[in-house]
Amino acid sequence: MKKILIVEDHPVVLEVMAVLVRNVFPDATVHCAHDCSEAERIATSIGDLDLALVDLGLPGCAGISSLTRLREIVPQTSVVVVSGIEEREVILAALEAGAKGYIPKTSQPGVIRAALRLVAEGAIYIPPQAIAAQPCGEVQAHLPVLTGRQLEVLRLITRGFANKDIAAHLRIARDTVKQHAKAVYTALGVANRSQAARAAERRGINLR
Repeated sequence: MKKILIVEDHPVVLEVMAVLVRNVFPDATVHCAHDCSEAERIATSIGDLDLALVDLGLPGCAGISSLTRLREIVPQTSVVVVSGIEEREVILAALEAGAKGYIPKTSQPGVIRAALRLVAEGAIYIPPQAIAAQPCGEVQAHLPVLTGRQLEVLRLITRGFANKDIAAHLRIARDTVKQHAKAVYTALGVANRSQAARAAERRGINLR
């Protein structure tokens, strides 16, 4: 059973996030904190948290340093930032500090659920705001290598599989396939399937 912590002081946002979390992880135990100080106390008490969803703009939070502090307390925990801030520099700073994802609060519920599934599978969720209209090389310098699941999606993409066929083949949700594909395009610094195939070939990625 997963243990999940949501750090959010707005009651409506907290309720929505709790519902979405339980949609994705129906058997999870969900803990709530209203600021980063309380989050640190809960994390220390529980110890083996699987996932923490944190808004770094709350009272008692010191931005990226709060993220770093929480990761030091529970290093095995996947920490995902959920924030109303959508500036690319902030998103990249959070990812560089070890966040496993950055979910803007303006994201649709389906996107949030897919992002949570991605993180649960060991991938990193990167929102479109972090990659739009940016030079490929600049973006690539900040991004992780492809995960095993992302490589599987890339291989099927280059073979001409549609998203629905990839979802059926890998037994995952179609929204999850879309998010994996976005992560692949981001990591390769490309915008579409044909470019992804060429970029993978240039990098020597094994697609067999």
